[in-house]
Amino acid sequence: MRSLLPLMQGFEIEWLYTAERDVQYPRSTWLGPSLTGGAVWVDVPRFAGLCLGLHTSRFHAVLDALVSRRADGYWVVAHNEGIFYARELLRRGLRVHVTVHDDLPDGLLARSRRYRAFPPLARATYYDTLRNAHSLDVTSDGMQRHYRTLLGVESGVIHPVVPGTLAERSAPTETGELLAGNIGSVYSVSEWRQFLRALKGLARRRGLRPRMIMIGVGGKLRDFVEKHSPTVETLPDMPEEEAVKALAGCHVLYAMYPFGARAEVFRRTSLPTKLSTYVRCRRPILAHTPRDSTLSELVDAYKLGPICDTLSPTEIEKHLAMVVDAPPDGAAFERAADEVYGAHNARLMTRLLEILAR
Repeated sequence: MRSLLPLMQGFEIEWLYTAERDVQYPRSTWLGPSLTGGAVWVDVPRFAGLCLGLHTSRFHAVLDALVSRRADGYWVVAHNEGIFYARELLRRGLRVHVTVHDDLPDGLLARSRRYRAFPPLARATYYDTLRNAHSLDVTSDGMQRHYRTLLGVESGVIHPVVPGTLAERSAPTETGELLAGNIGSVYSVSEWRQFLRALKGLARRRGLRPRMIMIGVGGKLRDFVEKHSPTVETLPDMPEEEAVKALAGCHVLYAMYPFGARAEVFRRTSLPTKLSTYVRCRRPILAHTPRDSTLSELVDAYKLGPICDTLSPTEIEKHLAMVVDAPPDGAAFERAADEVYGAHNARLMTRLLEILAR
């Protein structure tokens, strides 16, 4: 969303957030600790209380801080406790715009181990808030269709804005390696492991060294990924400009969505944030996903790479060989940058917030 703000005129936007601690995020204000997360035996009953409207003093402290701003409108991200703040702001008669990047009950909660039993409890709050919000934006055409059919609500589809200039390099450097890249989350280890097997297999057949760059992988996944060193190189979070430089030399960029049934709503409605970074790199994208996904829809629409809808390393290797030998034309990425990640996203968000402010 921060990519939109410099292009939006006429607004005074104060960026507020909750987190475990004050992370000194630029041009933003920390309101206090998050209400979700932490020890399971504390977090699970607390989350249940949020769903049921049983609010703690910490919740009310943050809510009072929001209300005290006396803003013309409140722009809330429907993630973690955000949706519960949106509900309470609406109950107080305040004007609320909601941004949805991931469906909460059947996207985030349904895929979680901790919150797996919570979707039925969370749906009522979530759906009621989306129906009553004064305006709504979502992250994909698939999510727009989903909420229109399910709830009868209309929404705008908003993507990040990609700067006008894409990476200059349009081919990988010849270093004797078969190089794959990834930035951000890998949603399922089992699918990623099969891709890595395929990468190693193709590299072996071609007399190359397999290597995969993983940028910004955190938590337990980082510990798992690092076990595959030296084939896999993990790099910390970095500014996007640096990430683009690191990934622009790859033969292929990896994007995946889980194949399991529990991830069905997630993959039909969400959209990987990494795609905007990949488009900037102008390198082929291997979309490792079932066909019923927004990832598949976008990559296929702009011919940015193959759709690999299999868990067989042998079949994944065939897709990998195909995209390495015949990468997409660079113009495909320029068209996606303009039509998907262009400045029209900021203009649409401006219109939605103008409706909110009225």
